[in-house]
Amino acid sequence: MSQKIKNPNEKGSGFVVGLIALLAVVAVVIGGVIYIGRSQPIEGLPDEDVDFSVALDGDVIRLSKDGAEGAKTATIFEDFSCHYCAQMSEEGHDDELKALNDGKLVAEYRTLNFLDGQEKEQRDGHSTRVFAVARKIAETGDARAYWNFRTMMMADQQNSVTWSDDELADRLEQLGVADEIVSEVRSGIDTTEAKASANANFDDLEKRLGKVSSPHVFVDGKDILENISGDGGLGQWVKVALR
Repeated sequence: MSQKIKNPNEKGSGFVVGLIALLAVVAVVIGGVIYIGRSQPIEGLPDEDVDFSVALDGDVIRLSKDGAEGAKTATIFEDFSCHYCAQMSEEGHDDELKALNDGKLVAEYRTLNFLDGQEKEQRDGHSTRVFAVARKIAETGDARAYWNFRTMMMADQQNSVTWSDDELADRLEQLGVADEIVSEVRSGIDTTEAKASANANFDDLEKRLGKVSSPHVFVDGKDILENISGDGGLGQWVKVALR
Protein backbone atom coordinates (compact mmCIF):
# COMPACT_ATOMS: atom_id res chain seq x y z
CA MET A 1 0.00 0.00 0.00
CA SER A 2 1.44 3.34 -1.05
CA GLN A 3 1.75 6.18 1.43
CA LYS A 4 1.35 9.85 0.44
CA ILE A 5 4.45 11.86 1.20
CA LYS A 6 3.61 15.38 2.49
CA ASN A 7 5.43 18.42 1.26
CA PRO A 8 7.61 19.56 4.17
CA ASN A 9 6.95 23.20 3.18
CA GLU A 10 3.17 22.84 3.21
CA LYS A 11 2.74 23.97 6.82
CA GLY A 12 5.06 26.92 6.36
CA SER A 13 3.26 28.00 3.19
CA GLY A 14 -0.05 28.00 5.01
CA PHE A 15 1.41 30.18 7.73
CA VAL A 16 2.71 32.70 5.18
CA VAL A 17 -0.67 32.84 3.44
CA GLY A 18 -2.39 33.38 6.77
CA LEU A 19 0.05 36.13 7.73
CA ILE A 20 -0.49 37.92 4.41
CA ALA A 21 -4.26 37.73 4.90
CA LEU A 22 -3.92 39.15 8.42
CA LEU A 23 -1.76 42.03 7.22
CA ALA A 24 -4.30 42.79 4.49
CA VAL A 25 -7.09 42.97 7.07
CA VAL A 26 -5.00 45.24 9.30
CA ALA A 27 -4.27 47.54 6.34
CA VAL A 28 -7.97 47.79 5.52
CA VAL A 29 -8.82 48.57 9.15
CA ILE A 30 -6.14 51.26 9.40
CA GLY A 31 -7.26 52.77 6.09
CA GLY A 32 -10.84 52.78 7.33
CA VAL A 33 -9.87 54.50 10.57
CA ILE A 34 -7.96 57.19 8.66
CA TYR A 35 -10.89 57.71 6.27
CA ILE A 36 -13.43 57.90 9.09
CA GLY A 37 -11.18 60.29 10.99
CA ARG A 38 -10.92 62.63 8.02
CA SER A 39 -14.64 62.49 7.32
CA GLN A 40 -15.58 63.41 10.90
CA PRO A 41 -16.39 67.12 11.34
CA ILE A 42 -13.82 69.13 13.29
CA GLU A 43 -15.60 71.05 16.01
CA GLY A 44 -15.22 74.77 16.54
CA LEU A 45 -14.37 75.85 13.00
CA PRO A 46 -15.69 79.30 12.03
CA ASP A 47 -18.64 79.31 9.66
CA GLU A 48 -19.63 82.90 8.89
CA ASP A 49 -21.21 84.35 5.77
CA VAL A 50 -19.77 87.56 4.35
CA ASP A 51 -20.99 90.29 2.01
CA PHE A 52 -17.71 91.60 0.67
CA SER A 53 -14.98 90.58 -1.76
CA VAL A 54 -11.39 89.45 -1.39
CA ALA A 55 -8.57 90.03 -3.85
CA LEU A 56 -4.84 89.44 -3.96
CA ASP A 57 -3.17 92.59 -5.27
CA GLY A 58 0.60 92.15 -5.29
CA ASP A 59 1.64 92.02 -1.65
CA VAL A 60 -1.77 93.10 -0.35
CA ILE A 61 -4.82 91.00 0.47
CA ARG A 62 -7.75 93.39 0.13
CA LEU A 63 -11.19 92.95 1.71
CA SER A 64 -13.83 95.36 0.40
CA LYS A 65 -17.48 95.58 -0.54
CA ASP A 66 -18.13 96.07 -4.24
CA GLY A 67 -19.41 99.55 -5.02
CA ALA A 68 -18.82 100.94 -1.54
CA GLU A 69 -18.24 104.69 -1.62
CA GLY A 70 -16.63 106.77 1.09
CA ALA A 71 -15.21 103.73 2.89
CA LYS A 72 -12.20 104.17 5.15
CA THR A 73 -9.12 102.26 4.03
CA ALA A 74 -7.06 100.62 6.75
CA THR A 75 -3.65 99.15 5.95
CA ILE A 76 -2.96 96.41 8.46
CA PHE A 77 0.46 94.93 9.16
CA GLU A 78 0.27 91.64 11.03
CA ASP A 79 2.12 88.37 11.55
CA PHE A 80 0.20 85.10 11.92
CA SER A 81 2.47 84.18 14.86
CA CYS A 82 1.94 87.49 16.67
CA HIS A 83 -0.03 87.20 19.92
CA TYR A 84 -1.16 90.83 19.84
CA CYS A 85 -2.30 90.43 16.24
CA ALA A 86 -4.47 87.50 17.30
CA GLN A 87 -5.83 89.54 20.18
CA MET A 88 -6.67 92.45 17.88
CA SER A 89 -8.31 90.10 15.38
CA GLU A 90 -10.46 88.34 17.97
CA GLU A 91 -11.49 91.40 19.96
CA GLY A 92 -12.23 93.47 16.86
CA HIS A 93 -13.77 90.59 14.90
CA ASP A 94 -17.44 91.57 15.05
CA ASP A 95 -16.77 95.26 14.37
CA GLU A 96 -14.56 94.45 11.39
CA LEU A 97 -17.06 92.00 9.88
CA LYS A 98 -19.91 94.50 10.20
CA ALA A 99 -17.87 97.39 8.79
CA LEU A 100 -16.79 95.28 5.82
CA ASN A 101 -20.30 93.99 5.15
CA ASP A 102 -21.71 97.52 5.43
CA GLY A 103 -19.14 98.90 3.00
CA LYS A 104 -17.68 101.29 5.56
CA LEU A 105 -14.23 99.72 5.72
CA VAL A 106 -11.65 98.51 3.22
CA ALA A 107 -9.08 96.29 4.94
CA GLU A 108 -5.73 95.97 3.19
CA TYR A 109 -3.65 93.28 4.85
CA ARG A 110 0.12 93.45 4.43
CA THR A 111 1.22 90.25 6.11
CA LEU A 112 4.63 89.87 7.75
CA ASN A 113 6.69 86.81 8.68
CA PHE A 114 9.49 88.33 10.77
CA LEU A 115 8.58 86.09 13.72
CA ASP A 116 9.79 83.08 11.70
CA GLY A 117 13.41 84.17 12.22
CA GLN A 118 15.91 86.99 12.16
CA GLU A 119 17.32 86.59 8.64
CA LYS A 120 14.91 87.32 5.80
CA GLU A 121 16.12 84.50 3.57
CA GLN A 122 15.74 81.95 6.38
CA ARG A 123 12.13 82.78 7.27
CA ASP A 124 10.10 79.75 6.31
CA GLY A 125 8.10 78.74 9.39
CA HIS A 126 4.51 78.91 10.58
CA SER A 127 3.88 82.55 9.62
CA THR A 128 5.17 82.00 6.09
CA ARG A 129 3.18 78.81 5.54
CA VAL A 130 -0.07 80.40 6.73
CA PHE A 131 0.53 83.45 4.55
CA ALA A 132 1.14 81.18 1.55
CA VAL A 133 -2.25 79.55 2.12
CA ALA A 134 -3.93 82.93 2.68
CA ARG A 135 -2.56 84.21 -0.63
CA LYS A 136 -3.82 81.15 -2.49
CA ILE A 137 -7.32 81.50 -1.04
CA ALA A 138 -7.44 85.25 -1.71
CA GLU A 139 -6.37 84.60 -5.29
CA THR A 140 -9.50 82.48 -5.85
CA GLY A 141 -11.74 85.38 -4.79
CA ASP A 142 -13.57 83.24 -2.22
CA ALA A 143 -14.14 85.85 0.49
CA ARG A 144 -16.10 83.53 2.76
CA ALA A 145 -13.36 80.90 2.77
CA TYR A 146 -10.69 83.54 3.30
CA TRP A 147 -12.51 85.20 6.20
CA ASN A 148 -13.16 81.93 8.00
CA PHE A 149 -9.60 80.74 7.36
CA ARG A 150 -8.06 83.88 8.80
CA THR A 151 -10.47 83.79 11.75
CA MET A 152 -9.47 80.18 12.45
CA MET A 153 -5.73 80.83 12.28
CA MET A 154 -5.91 83.80 14.64
CA ALA A 155 -8.38 82.24 17.09
CA ASP A 156 -6.41 78.97 17.31
CA GLN A 157 -2.98 80.51 16.95
CA GLN A 158 -1.24 78.51 19.68
CA ASN A 159 -2.48 75.10 18.53
CA SER A 160 -2.19 75.78 14.80
CA VAL A 161 1.59 76.03 15.08
CA THR A 162 1.68 72.28 15.70
CA TRP A 163 -0.69 71.24 12.88
CA SER A 164 0.78 68.95 10.26
CA ASP A 165 0.10 69.53 6.57
CA ASP A 166 -2.66 66.92 6.72
CA GLU A 167 -4.26 68.47 9.80
CA LEU A 168 -4.30 71.91 8.21
CA ALA A 169 -5.60 70.48 4.92
CA ASP A 170 -8.43 68.67 6.73
CA ARG A 171 -9.55 71.96 8.25
CA LEU A 172 -9.32 73.79 4.93
CA GLU A 173 -11.46 71.09 3.36
CA GLN A 174 -14.18 71.61 5.95
CA LEU A 175 -13.99 75.39 5.47
CA GLY A 176 -14.85 74.86 1.80
CA VAL A 177 -11.46 75.93 0.44
CA ALA A 178 -10.86 74.97 -3.21
CA ASP A 179 -9.79 71.34 -3.69
CA GLU A 180 -6.58 72.25 -5.51
CA ILE A 181 -5.43 74.37 -2.56
CA VAL A 182 -6.28 71.59 -0.10
CA SER A 183 -4.16 69.21 -2.20
CA GLU A 184 -1.26 71.68 -2.33
CA VAL A 185 -1.31 72.08 1.44
CA ARG A 186 -1.52 68.34 2.01
CA SER A 187 1.61 67.78 -0.08
CA GLY A 188 3.47 70.79 1.38
CA ILE A 189 2.63 74.20 -0.05
CA ASP A 190 5.28 76.21 -1.90
CA THR A 191 6.15 79.29 0.19
CA THR A 192 8.44 81.03 -2.32
CA GLU A 193 5.97 83.78 -3.28
CA ALA A 194 4.81 84.24 0.30
CA LYS A 195 8.39 84.80 1.49
CA ALA A 196 9.03 87.42 -1.19
CA SER A 197 5.74 89.17 -0.43
CA ALA A 198 6.33 89.16 3.33
CA ASN A 199 9.80 90.62 2.76
CA ALA A 200 8.30 93.42 0.66
CA ASN A 201 5.79 94.18 3.42
CA PHE A 202 8.64 94.16 5.95
CA ASP A 203 10.48 96.78 3.89
CA ASP A 204 7.29 98.85 3.52
CA LEU A 205 6.69 98.95 7.27
CA GLU A 206 10.34 99.68 8.01
CA LYS A 207 10.18 102.72 5.72
CA ARG A 208 7.07 103.97 7.51
CA LEU A 209 8.27 103.49 11.08
CA GLY A 210 12.02 102.93 10.93
CA LYS A 211 11.47 99.56 12.64
CA VAL A 212 9.34 96.44 12.33
CA SER A 213 6.87 95.08 14.88
CA SER A 214 3.20 94.12 14.83
CA PRO A 215 0.36 94.84 14.70
CA HIS A 216 0.12 98.26 13.04
CA VAL A 217 -2.89 99.84 11.34
CA PHE A 218 -2.50 102.88 9.09
CA VAL A 219 -5.42 105.12 8.17
CA ASP A 220 -4.74 108.28 6.15
CA GLY A 221 -1.01 107.70 6.67
CA LYS A 222 -1.24 107.58 10.47
CA ASP A 223 -0.69 104.57 12.73
CA ILE A 224 -3.95 104.51 14.69
CA LEU A 225 -2.61 101.95 17.18
CA GLU A 226 -0.03 104.39 18.51
CA ASN A 227 -2.35 105.47 21.32
CA ILE A 228 -4.90 102.67 21.13
CA SER A 229 -4.70 101.95 24.86
CA GLY A 230 -6.37 105.30 25.49
CA ASP A 231 -9.23 104.26 23.19
CA GLY A 232 -9.94 101.01 25.02
CA GLY A 233 -7.31 98.65 23.61
CA LEU A 234 -6.61 96.71 20.42
CA GLY A 235 -10.20 95.51 20.08
CA GLN A 236 -11.32 99.07 19.35
CA TRP A 237 -9.21 99.46 16.22
CA VAL A 238 -12.15 99.40 13.79
CA LYS A 239 -14.06 102.07 15.70
CA VAL A 240 -10.94 104.26 15.71
CA ALA A 241 -10.34 103.63 11.99
CA LEU A 242 -13.88 104.72 11.10
CA ARG A 243 -13.75 108.05 12.92
